[in-house]
Amino acid sequence: MCTTSVAYSYLPSWTPGVVTSPQIGQFASQIDKVMVNARLNVGIASDRLFVIDHFQFQLCHDLSLLSKNNSYKPMVPLPGADGPRPNLSSGPHRVEVINDGSFINMDGLQTVQLRHGVWELIWRNDSPSGLIICGFQLDQDARRNDVILERGFLYLTFPVWSTKELKEQQKQKQMAELKYKEFETERNLQWEKLKETPNLLKKAMHFRQAAKAVEDMDNTGFHLMAYLPSEDEVLDIGANYSDGVGDDGLLKMVKTGTLWSKTGSFRSNDGKQKLIGTASLL
Repeated sequence: MCTTSVAYSYLPSWTPGVVTSPQIGQFASQIDKVMVNARLNVGIASDRLFVIDHFQFQLCHDLSLLSKNNSYKPMVPLPGADGPRPNLSSGPHRVEVINDGSFINMDGLQTVQLRHGVWELIWRNDSPSGLIICGFQLDQDARRNDVILERGFLYLTFPVWSTKELKEQQKQKQMAELKYKEFETERNLQWEKLKETPNLLKKAMHFRQAAKAVEDMDNTGFHLMAYLPSEDEVLDIGANYSDGVGDDGLLKMVKTGTLWSKTGSFRSNDGKQKLIGTASLL
């Protein structure tokens, strides 16, 4: 199971001096007409949440601010493009909502209309992965029992990897896992021998050898790779995923992300950011 930290998949880091990846324009240009089917899990505690299903939208590369009647649509602010480090962002791009999400409460089937969607790609230089952040406006509260999804600006954040980098890191993880399991077996063996022998000197020897195996397990770095998603935990996105032209330039978006809200300005960091729940790509 992918254990991408909530903090990382929630908001980007705005550490001063950080620069954007020179490839961000290339990466962002590959994301066009990407269809996304999402499930929104509103609530943090498992016994107090409701699920919004059937939310379908498309990530488009262009940014059109004109509605069908040629009036200007309001712009949902984004933490990168409208935040303290806009240089880390690809800039805003359009989200086309294809199907509203829905849920069932005591009054029957309810739809959740998320409007004025935009997305951005954030990618720090020398980082193996970035973030896709989608912003929407919810005009009225959605309620199920005592759980409320409050109106306002809502955001979905998903980690995204380059295919090449993810494959290289997964290979390193597989090698580290093999060594980790080898030392784990040695630790278990020494622990069993320690319990079986009545000899105190041998107990001490097996304890030292078990401790050495634990140290070797830590030195593999395998435990530090828990955040790395497996192949079944990511979706192919980017220009090449639909036309089958090799792997170069492909991006992989992690299927598990976060759902959060923001009041106030990103640039001045007033208002409040609130983690609402999780988002899953289907």
